[in-house]
Amino acid sequence: MVSARGLSEVLKEGLQRGKATSPTQKVPRSGYRYDLDGLRGIAIAFVVLFHVFVGKVSGGVDVFLLLSGYFFLGSQLRYADRPDSSINPWWPFWRTLRRLLPALVVVLGVSMAIIMAWIPRLQRIEIANQAVASLFYTQNWELAAQGASYEAASAEVSPFQHLWSMAVQGQFYLFAIALSMVIILIRRYRPEYAALQLATPVLAVLTSVSFFSAVVWHFVDQSVNYYSTFTRFWELGLGALLALHAPRILLSEKTKSILAAVGLFMVLSTGFIMDGAQTFPGAPALYPILGACLIILGDGKVSVFLSRKWMRWLGDIAYPLYLWHWPLLIMLTAYFNQTEPSIWLGIAVIVLSVGLAQLTNKYIEKPMQQQGKRPVFRESRSAEALKKLRSSRPAQLRAVAGIAVVVVGMSVSSSPQVLYQRVVDAQATSLDPSIYPGALSLAGMSFPEADPEPNPYVLADTVSPAWAKGCMSVFGDDPSELAPDRYDPEFCTFGNPESSVEVYLVGGSHAEQWISPLDTLGQQNNFKVIPLVRQSCPTFVEDLDGIFSEDCAEFNEYVIERLAEVKPDLVVSNSTRPLLEKGRGIDEVPESYITLWDFLEAENIPFLGLRDNPWFIQPSGEGWLVSQCYEEERSLEDCSITRDNFYALVDPAAEELASRPNMLAVDTSAWFCPDDICVPVIGNVYVYRDGNHMSDEYAQSLTPLVWGSMRKLLGR
Repeated sequence: MVSARGLSEVLKEGLQRGKATSPTQKVPRSGYRYDLDGLRGIAIAFVVLFHVFVGKVSGGVDVFLLLSGYFFLGSQLRYADRPDSSINPWWPFWRTLRRLLPALVVVLGVSMAIIMAWIPRLQRIEIANQAVASLFYTQNWELAAQGASYEAASAEVSPFQHLWSMAVQGQFYLFAIALSMVIILIRRYRPEYAALQLATPVLAVLTSVSFFSAVVWHFVDQSVNYYSTFTRFWELGLGALLALHAPRILLSEKTKSILAAVGLFMVLSTGFIMDGAQTFPGAPALYPILGACLIILGDGKVSVFLSRKWMRWLGDIAYPLYLWHWPLLIMLTAYFNQTEPSIWLGIAVIVLSVGLAQLTNKYIEKPMQQQGKRPVFRESRSAEALKKLRSSRPAQLRAVAGIAVVVVGMSVSSSPQVLYQRVVDAQATSLDPSIYPGALSLAGMSFPEADPEPNPYVLADTVSPAWAKGCMSVFGDDPSELAPDRYDPEFCTFGNPESSVEVYLVGGSHAEQWISPLDTLGQQNNFKVIPLVRQSCPTFVEDLDGIFSEDCAEFNEYVIERLAEVKPDLVVSNSTRPLLEKGRGIDEVPESYITLWDFLEAENIPFLGLRDNPWFIQPSGEGWLVSQCYEEERSLEDCSITRDNFYALVDPAAEELASRPNMLAVDTSAWFCPDDICVPVIGNVYVYRDGNHMSDEYAQSLTPLVWGSMRKLLGR
């Protein structure tokens, strides 16, 4: 998806046909293309319809990226060809900012206000971070960093997912302004070189490299490929090359008419014949892109149709329509607790989006746009602007509106910190065990009826203490560095740092989540706990399963080296997990785990193996937020799974560890699945923070149960 209205005024700027110029010297000029207003409108309409009713990419985003390159860079280069052009980049930057930012800020501000007031399930730090990234035109990289694949509309999808394309467009605008400034500077000293001559080889090389990268990167990481500015550049670059050279292509009227008809068919049929989210911006994206190129080259009845008044109106509101429709779709789907938007909700979203788009266009976009012509060399507009500000009421109103935009933007920027502070406050609050006994209720402890705690929407943003302190390696961290080595020795030491008895916690996030009860037990029973843990990285000597990353294997080399060096009194980790990577959802002992146990046995190091907790996985493969499910449904039946959906009949690690000295398998299944039902709430405490990790509150309630097994290996 891409900014549509952002093209409108750029299109009008500098596209009026002037006197004929030498085709070998100047960037060609063309008359205003009303049909491309209509193309913008109908493409946005298909984007909205496909989002609401189909759940697929329509190809409209690719068409608009092409048009962005065609119009924006074309206008910049036409200005660069003027002998009196100014090298000051402020004016095009400011003009573009005034055209795009006010509407974007309003949509982001209203959306975040609605989310914070009425939609708890969307009150996630990652969504707030995406709002800030959208504000600063970096949303595509934020989504790529979060590993977010492009998803169809649902209650779990980000309401700002669609703004990745705005970020790509904004980044390209900066490139276009910079390129035009360089060309202006060159032409100061070498006026015989036209902008067309200087820009063409640069664009041709960058566009070719970008297209090749998009084709290759599809097979490397399609998620990053979809969002990357570098792999998307070819769509904009091709549009820019088209602006430079298309007017030189001479075709008959009949040929133009045929091209336009074929092109429109290609643009509108894209979403019906391919899934762009899985393949774009690779070679399949050529289909809608070339379709749009044919419309630009074409003419005839299709152009007349696209130039009709109602089509141009649709193009006029296209940018705010694009901004509004997706947040409304996601927020209403979440508010009404629908898994996917219903037909009637979709219709309501379209009607509401069109109405808000019309209001936004009339009362925000148009009043805030820059009206003056672009200044030329050595022309200053500052004095004139200040004079207008003192004497012109419209200018004063625009200034007040600008301040309001800044204030709303600052509010949006502060939203991640607000949500983060809420998480910190929640983690600093202890639950009363007499009301919220959690796992203690499994031992027969009585408790009153109460709403479960903590807030399940806050839980989704929480992590365990070692992770929260930075004492856990995460994706992107140097695998040759153990997290505790970054700090003073005691910073990542839990339990009693003064004790000589050492317990090491090793493994991935499913091991790290046990740090809270181990910390408490260490303080109570005089031992220290040191975590050597890394995200998605169980501990092994050798990866015999072939499913773990190279970084994980390297990290484990240093973990094993450290364990051999210190020979701790006890090592704690998981003893089972499901091998979802191989399509197996029942817990088992991966072959790689046994290589760790062989090493520990050879080194005479005791080991406590904790059976993994259930993984709640949706049919799509995504984690199921079971705590939020119960908060919304209040139904254990609808938000639980049976024990045999995850657990093998007998603990798979029991026999293997029982055969080794000083090793013990702890079957935790009864802690999570009482009466053979794996439930989201036990003892008034939410068990899970997401679909497969314990809440820290429930983990803490397991402290005495962990100690019942652990003390045997510590000789207590």
